[in-house]
Amino acid sequence: MPLDLTQRYVNKLAQRVADSVSFEKVARIEDVIPERIERTAINVRIPFCAFKCSYCALPGQSYDERQANIFLVAVQEELRLYAQYLHKPKIERLYISGGTPSLMHDKLEILASLVEEQFNKPPTIAMEASPADLTPEVLENLRKAGISQISIGVQTFDEAVLRKQLGRNITKERMVETLRQVMSSGFDYVNIDLMFSLPGQTKESLARDLEIAADLGVHGISTYPLMLLEYTQMTKRVRREVAVKGNDASIQDPGQEREQYQQILDSLRPHGYKMRAIWSFSKRPEAYEGPYEHSQFVGIGPRAWGMVGNCLTLNTSNVFDYLARLEEGFLPLYAYSSIRAHATGSFARCLYRGKISKAEVRGLGEEDAKISRYVHLMRLLGLVRDEGDHLVLTDKALALGSSATKKIAMATLEKTNAMIRESASLYSEEGQAPMAQQEFVALS
Repeated sequence: MPLDLTQRYVNKLAQRVADSVSFEKVARIEDVIPERIERTAINVRIPFCAFKCSYCALPGQSYDERQANIFLVAVQEELRLYAQYLHKPKIERLYISGGTPSLMHDKLEILASLVEEQFNKPPTIAMEASPADLTPEVLENLRKAGISQISIGVQTFDEAVLRKQLGRNITKERMVETLRQVMSSGFDYVNIDLMFSLPGQTKESLARDLEIAADLGVHGISTYPLMLLEYTQMTKRVRREVAVKGNDASIQDPGQEREQYQQILDSLRPHGYKMRAIWSFSKRPEAYEGPYEHSQFVGIGPRAWGMVGNCLTLNTSNVFDYLARLEEGFLPLYAYSSIRAHATGSFARCLYRGKISKAEVRGLGEEDAKISRYVHLMRLLGLVRDEGDHLVLTDKALALGSSATKKIAMATLEKTNAMIRESASLYSEEGQAPMAQQEFVALS
């Protein structure tokens, strides 16, 4: 039963990492924010969405220009407070995530200037975008804002899956033409997001998606498995469909998901894409970081995540609470999780890159003798191979690692959502609406 033993071993590693995230409310800023940080990144989370994706773990609210202007005022104050608390660290990267940041295309130049005023001009500005928004005018505004890297949420080129599963009416032809325009617009790095393990998706349709992306010549392709989180619309719909089909039906087939992940590896390697992280592939791996991959990043905006010092931070999601805290001169932090440092977790996080240097293995082995035994076991199970100064995960290990990463991500998102729901209800006793129905109020 080597496969069962291997799966059990990988699940154990994943559980150790997932368990290291345990949120508690922020009582004192001093417990969370260090006195000084020399270097960091900033991740501004735009709280507006063009529409609510059925699978989305952290949806935003409808866009309104007045609210967007007030949001920028709030961001300015939050940036000022962080500059004060952290003693103006050097900002190495600005990432604008969402929500749908491209909705604010005409205001992103202001946003970038706010960061520069409080800190410095970030060497790299990256952002997320919807393919439906990227008109020539929008692309021009993004370049004027100094954005050099863009990640576009395509998800799939399969129109049937787009319509039925994701509720999107955009055509394959329009997305392809949009991506061609983006590639010719002067961005230093263009990444697209594709999903796998979607209902109705096959290995063949996934292979077509990957082939289209590779033919377009995008610099990076990030792939994500569908995560059926308990509170999303898609999960509820899929569960209803499974109930209608009977008990023999499966919500998600782990074997099929592993096959689709192998399809990703097989499709992208011939086109020169190298693994940047277990779900991310790039022709220039050193040129790009995803929104949460910098070792330190400050989260700005309602519901924003951060990694400051040794803490995973979460801003309040209640808009009234967010603005009230800023008015009073406090950072809008609601919860945090101290990341407990242990060698097993560090080992697993290193393997997220698909490889680990032998020097890292030796260093972790000095902290915990079990690391050497883990490596020996992984060799016996065919999970790693020696490649120069590194241990590299085999395809078998990568497929299992994808499943493990999904387990960790889902556990973290479930815990995050619990804190978001808690903070969103803060003002309900006073008769105010939940976050999705609230409006921003101006800072006095």
